[in-house]
Amino acid sequence: MQQQHENNKVWLFDESELLTRHTTVVHSPDAYLQAPKTIGDPTYGGDGDDLYLGGAIREGGALELHSREAIGLLAQYAAVGVVYGCLPALVYPVYVKYMNFAGYEAASYSVLITICWSFKVFLGMLSDCFPIGGYKRRPYMLIGWAVCLACMCLMAFVPFPDPYLGRGLGLSAAASSKVRGGDLSNLTADQKRLVNVDAASEANYWILLSSLGSFGYMLADVAADAMVVEYAHREPIHIRGRLQSAIYAVRYAFSMLPLLVVGICMNGPEYDGSFTWSISPNVVFALLIAPCALAIWATLFLIVEDRGVKPHVRSYLWNLWSLLRLRVMWQICAFRFFSNFFYKFDSTATPIIPSLWANVQPLTKSLFAVANALLTSVAIYICGRYGLNWNWRITIALATIGVMTIDGTILMLTTWNVVREDLPAGIRFIVSGYCAVEIADIGNEGVVFGLVTTIVNLATPFSTVCYKLISSYLTLSPKDLAADTYDVRLQVTYSYAIAYGFKLASFAFLPLLPPQKAAVQKLKRTGGSSTVAAFAVLLVFSVALTFSIVTNLMALFPQTSCYRIAGGNGLPRVKNNVTICG
Repeated sequence: MQQQHENNKVWLFDESELLTRHTTVVHSPDAYLQAPKTIGDPTYGGDGDDLYLGGAIREGGALELHSREAIGLLAQYAAVGVVYGCLPALVYPVYVKYMNFAGYEAASYSVLITICWSFKVFLGMLSDCFPIGGYKRRPYMLIGWAVCLACMCLMAFVPFPDPYLGRGLGLSAAASSKVRGGDLSNLTADQKRLVNVDAASEANYWILLSSLGSFGYMLADVAADAMVVEYAHREPIHIRGRLQSAIYAVRYAFSMLPLLVVGICMNGPEYDGSFTWSISPNVVFALLIAPCALAIWATLFLIVEDRGVKPHVRSYLWNLWSLLRLRVMWQICAFRFFSNFFYKFDSTATPIIPSLWANVQPLTKSLFAVANALLTSVAIYICGRYGLNWNWRITIALATIGVMTIDGTILMLTTWNVVREDLPAGIRFIVSGYCAVEIADIGNEGVVFGLVTTIVNLATPFSTVCYKLISSYLTLSPKDLAADTYDVRLQVTYSYAIAYGFKLASFAFLPLLPPQKAAVQKLKRTGGSSTVAAFAVLLVFSVALTFSIVTNLMALFPQTSCYRIAGGNGLPRVKNNVTICG
């Protein structure tokens, strides 16, 4: 009886004993330097060791792309592609044409709907550390898509403001450009009543809800990214990155759908288009309800996730700090931030030139954007199908040079300025995903992938603030561009010369990027660590994030939008004989 009683006991064990030899989780800052039994270490195993030969990081086998789990993940990224493709696409027809935003205001809208991506690292940490009901990923997908769905409903069912140029004005292209520049002197009293001079100031409701909706689908995307890293760890090194390439090819492919809708259906008189009909922005927001609902359904019925053990937050943070101290982490973060900071330099004339100089209609711009998204999707597919073992440095350099050459030709000949950043940006993004998979440990997939991608997301608004500050010293306002003088065109040329110079300067940081997956593993194992570098990463991250948020919010409000730090020209702004800024 005593023996039987002892057999019925419940024995407790240390959760750390569950870790297999595949893990690289550490419990001291220098564990990577002291422990020889890590992936890729020459002392790890012999010729028959799967990991030594470049096997998977964790067990389970590579995910079949036609399986239920894969289809569920692909549905998440298809929905992200639709929403993420639509909201930025509205900047030209809705905010530049319909609402008559100035260049700096349009740039700030673009930043506000993407600034939430700078918080991916925190939401990745939330997903890693605080499972809901025992699940780390699925609940956050549901919450994120529910928030996005609610925002789309609120924007769909509240009437959108009247356009800046109402129907019935019957102005020529030249006359419309002058009116958009603020010159109403040639209009009759009846025509002036059709001009909604307050249109730009009435858009804040939709801008803020678009930002909140972006936060929602970004939360779902963060959870999905962490799950993708887990699946990628199960792939052998020679095909690792296949799943990532598939999901991002799907994301870019589905981003073409809203571009077609925006280009064809928002090409009426209110948008300076050639069609006699068009749809309201409310209809577009209503259409975005569908992908949100589809993503929620896929999360409930297709996504497969096992219950996990809630990690100890203190140990999790210590392991994260240990990882942040490693050279592989801060070196790749430095590459991602500085390279993309220089590469993302642009001119505030970019969204205005097609409208005032080339009179490009939304349909034309959207069709070129569709072609660009298709090209990017195909390029990522090719990377996943044939280029998983290409040299990352050479791939990024060739993609950037090729697109800059094409873009420069188009810009100078037609000023359409639509094939600009997406192709090399897509290549850079997928390479960062490959790096994150190699760096991430078991248990911190969300925060590591979030950190590596957050760095570049943060560089974009920070770069936007800087190029808006530079452009504010040039004559690039809508009124100046509407005048279309030789001096103004010379100023625009200067602004693009500066932007292209910064893009070329981004090549200086390519040596910081390891050339391939095996090089990342080796750098992780032998690269050493630095507490100073880790603190520097945290400091730069905090300062840049705060600076970007504050300055871009300033551009939205009349009382602060004239300041150079917000992208204004630094001159006082007067409305109805009252100084409202400066």
